[in-house]
Amino acid sequence: MSTYNIDEVLPEGTITELPAGTNVLITGPPMVGKRELAFQLLAVGHQEGEGVLCVTTSASASSMLDEFERQVPTLDRDRVAIVDCSGGDSQQTIREIATERVSSPGDLTGISIGTAKLLQQFSKQNVSDVRHGLVSISTLIQYLDLQTVFKFLHIYTSRIEDTGGLGVFTMDSDSHGAKTTNTVTSEFDCVIELRETEDGREVRVKGLPGASRSWHAFD
Repeated sequence: MSTYNIDEVLPEGTITELPAGTNVLITGPPMVGKRELAFQLLAVGHQEGEGVLCVTTSASASSMLDEFERQVPTLDRDRVAIVDCSGGDSQQTIREIATERVSSPGDLTGISIGTAKLLQQFSKQNVSDVRHGLVSISTLIQYLDLQTVFKFLHIYTSRIEDTGGLGVFTMDSDSHGAKTTNTVTSEFDCVIELRETEDGREVRVKGLPGASRSWHAFD
C-alpha cells in the first residue's frame, strides 16, 4: 500500500490520505476529542482489510475494543490487536482479540515486545497494512523521563515507517512545557492540532507538504 485513506475523517480542505510509513501526532488540550479522532483515523481503513494494533496506557483493552466497535459495527476482531498497559482487565481475559498485557506504562521493553509479537501475528495472517495507535504519550511521560520516552518513540515510529504502516499517537498539549512538546513533536511526520474556540472546535494539520496549515471548523 502506498497511502492510507482517511477520507471524511478531517474537514474538507485538509487531507484525505496519508503516505504509508507516516507517523501522526494528535495534540490539544484535555477533553477536546484527541482520543476520538485517533480511533476514527485507526478504524477508517478496517473494512478495507487493514489491521489495527493499539497500545493503551490508561484505558482497558475491553474499553478500547468497545470504542472500535462503535466506529466499525462489523468489526473483524481477527484484525484488531491491543497492548494493554492499564491493568484494568486484570480479572478479565478478552478471548476474541489478540492482547498482550504489560505491567505498567513505564515498561517500555514490555510494550516493544508486545507490539512486535502482535505485528508478527498479523504477518502470519497475511495482514500487511497495519494502523498503529498509542493513546497516550502523556501517560508515558508521567512514568519516565523525556529522553527515555523519546528513544522509545524513535524506535517505534521507525518500525512503523520501515513496515509501511500508519502511526497515530496522542499527547495532551497542556500537560507539558514547550521543551517536552517540541522534543516529542520532532519525532513525527505530521501533527494534527485540535482546539476549542468561541465558535466551536477547530483542527489544523502541520508537517505534510502541500497540506493547508489553516484552522478549519471540526464538528
